[in-house]
Amino acid sequence: MNKFDLTKARPQWLVALLALALTFALTASGCASNTADDAAATADNGQAATTEQQNQQQDQQAPEADAINVTVAIDMPDNGMAESSVTNVTIPQNGTAYDALKASGATVQDEDGDYGKFVTSINGVENGSEGSASGWVYTVNDEQVTVSCDECVLAEGDTVTWSFYVG
Repeated sequence: MNKFDLTKARPQWLVALLALALTFALTASGCASNTADDAAATADNGQAATTEQQNQQQDQQAPEADAINVTVAIDMPDNGMAESSVTNVTIPQNGTAYDALKASGATVQDEDGDYGKFVTSINGVENGSEGSASGWVYTVNDEQVTVSCDECVLAEGDTVTWSFYVG
C-alpha cells in the first residue's frame, strides 16, 4: 500500500482528516473570547480595582449572570437512526460548544486528541456509519469553526449546530 493511499485508511482516520481539513480551510467568528479586550478597556480606564469590586457585588446579587443561554441543534442523517432536535440550554459563562452539546441531553461519545475533543457519536449515530468519510461537524451561528468543540467559547444567544456530514 502506498503510504498516501486513502482508500485503504480506516474510516475514523478519514473523518479526522476531513475535520482537520475543514478546520484549517475555514474561519469563524463565533468562538473568540472578549476577555482580553474587556481587560484592556478596564485597565485603560484606571478602574480595575473598582470594577472588580462591582463585579463581585453583581455576582452576589445575580448568580444567574454566571450563565448564558444558547441553542443546540442536532441535524441527524436521513437514515432514521435518530431524530433531529433543537434544544435551548443554559451553560456556565465561558462554556463551550461541547458543554452545550452535553447540556442538550444528547448521548455523546468523544475522544481526546492532540487538537482537543473530537465527537465520535451523538445519540448512537457514529462517525463512519454512513460511509468512510461520514462524521460529526459543528458550526456556531452558521459559521464553520477552527477550534475543537471543547475550546470554542460561546456567548449569550449563540446557536451551535451539529450536523452529520456524509461525504
